[in-house]
Amino acid sequence: MYAKLAWRNIRRSLRDYGLYFLTLVFAVAIFYVFNSLADQPAFFSLRESTRRMATGAVKMLEWLTVVMTGVVALLVLYANRVIIKKRSRELGTYLLLGMEQGRLSFLLLAEIILIGLAALAVGLVAGIFLSQFFALLVAKLFGARLVATTFVFSAGAAVKTLVTYGLAFVGVGLWQAAAVYRQKLIDLIAGVRKNEVVRLRRGVLSWVLLVLSGMVLGWGYWLADRVSRDAGMDITDPRILRGALLGVAGTYLLFVAASGMLTGAGRRAQGRGGWLSRGLNLFLFRQVTSKINTHAGMLATIALMLTFTICAMSFGLGLGQAVAKAADQQAPFDYALWGTVPDADFAAALRLFDQHGVTQRQELRFTTSEGHLRGGDLMLPADAASFAGAGVAEFMVNVGAHIMPMSAYRGLREMKGYPDVSMPDGSFLIHSTDERTVQADQARAAYERFLAAGSTITLAEQVLKPGAAQVLTDRLGSWLTAHAAVLVVPDDVAAALPGGQRYLVVQVADEAPEALDKELQALSESTLAGGAWIRATIRAEVIGLAFALEGMLLFIVGYIGVMFTLISATLLALQQVTDAVEHRQRFEVLRKLGADDRMIDGTIARQVGLYFLTPVVVALLHSLVAMVALARLFKLGAGYNTVWPATLVTVGIFVIIYGAYYLLTLQSCRTLFKEPQPQ
Repeated sequence: MYAKLAWRNIRRSLRDYGLYFLTLVFAVAIFYVFNSLADQPAFFSLRESTRRMATGAVKMLEWLTVVMTGVVALLVLYANRVIIKKRSRELGTYLLLGMEQGRLSFLLLAEIILIGLAALAVGLVAGIFLSQFFALLVAKLFGARLVATTFVFSAGAAVKTLVTYGLAFVGVGLWQAAAVYRQKLIDLIAGVRKNEVVRLRRGVLSWVLLVLSGMVLGWGYWLADRVSRDAGMDITDPRILRGALLGVAGTYLLFVAASGMLTGAGRRAQGRGGWLSRGLNLFLFRQVTSKINTHAGMLATIALMLTFTICAMSFGLGLGQAVAKAADQQAPFDYALWGTVPDADFAAALRLFDQHGVTQRQELRFTTSEGHLRGGDLMLPADAASFAGAGVAEFMVNVGAHIMPMSAYRGLREMKGYPDVSMPDGSFLIHSTDERTVQADQARAAYERFLAAGSTITLAEQVLKPGAAQVLTDRLGSWLTAHAAVLVVPDDVAAALPGGQRYLVVQVADEAPEALDKELQALSESTLAGGAWIRATIRAEVIGLAFALEGMLLFIVGYIGVMFTLISATLLALQQVTDAVEHRQRFEVLRKLGADDRMIDGTIARQVGLYFLTPVVVALLHSLVAMVALARLFKLGAGYNTVWPATLVTVGIFVIIYGAYYLLTLQSCRTLFKEPQPQ
């Protein structure tokens, strides 16, 4: 009999709270997917350096999934408390009919564990199949070679999923069963009839709280704006933590104030006519405002969770794209070696290419020259003076300009396929980084004003005039340009100057073996005779590490963002569905009073929509302020405008998940409200 009773209750719970069960299934599936990353075939085809970073990302994800499991366990605990509270009269009836309280607790424990096991089984199967498609994403994000598609089952991830979520479901079940065991019969019988505690606040107090919340949030927004205007922002800046705490406090104050004001507005507007007197608007207003009043704390928490979700995902996606762009900017050539060694010492590096069969290649050797010119000498005096100060700006003025012979400069451009350039005799060109930071933009503008003024420079006792009015910015690699300007001069002028660093640039026709890259890296890290040194930039290594970092960021923020969105939407959906179970009689009364199905369906849609939309509006406001500040920081510090595209992607993902939960919740509520009341 008890087994039959438990099975009936489980079927009813899955029907009434299907969204809750769906969230558990998805949480289990995504847990398995992320913990099976290390067993994907594409993972083993990564370069060794990339695989090391990717392994670190996987380890971090494994710990993160365990932490998020704890968050899901709290969701399960809250959900079961809400469900059992709505079933309190039913549970009390069991006791009245003679069921022992211990057996009732065991019955609830069995129900919770069986629902959890069902979610665990379905989620694990879904995760196994979903991980096969996830392997393609792993290959793309980490830049791995696509391998033959095979069905992969990760036994380790499956065991970890079963143990972690199994313990979570059992723990929650024991906690809830113990809580019911301590309940008195009278409390269970009367539990469903207890009215919600509506805390009425005086209008003056609500206005005071509203003004206070505006002041607190305004202070937090102002701090975000101040911090974002500092290109050299330090993450340990106390203003960051202070602004975050102000945002949290201001959000809770805002919802508390709004709940009191809305409740008071409904009482004052009753009987005055207008919008509230039309149709079921007054009923709708009371339904929504009572829930906002009762659940102000929960709605504020959800608003903060959604804010964190949007900001974290936008930051992670934006930073990942910026890292990928920076990698391409840093290493435009396949191989670049430079140092203070004689030209002959590059022969050892070239022999490595031959030993590994990389014979189809282009090579270019050149030497930069040293002169007395600094970056500030290529600017008008007023412009140079404007760069005075600490940090990158002053460095760009004081660092010596790289002096390159025209033949080498044209050779680099030819290797990259850039258009050829010419330079009249007795002239010079200025090449600068194509970074879009504020300092780089200002420096390029200063260089162009210097050229437009027809300013001359003197090198090797020769006076050189500008050979072009524009600064050249084609990518030649940060190893050459960095923050310093490159001064291109005639070959005879460069030859008459003291020699500086020596360079070897190589472009290969086909992908070189990873062993070659390792040996070149070892050569660049070895100690050379006479204190000489050599460094190497290997494009495959730079791009691989960038892919790994980008993938790590995407996985971490994607997991957190999706799970927080699911949890937030589930909490809202669960509250609405439980209200539908409890308040069906209210809509039956509306039908008896003459409201047709169209009016009732419209009221339900607006009620669910307003409840779902309330925390979103606050979250979007917070996120807008944060994204403006973050976009400014990215522009100042790195010169990239990747935040807003990333924000649009984040909002798109959020709308899809959140919108789907709204539609499913709406359908569940309409179905429950239309069901006949049990007799």
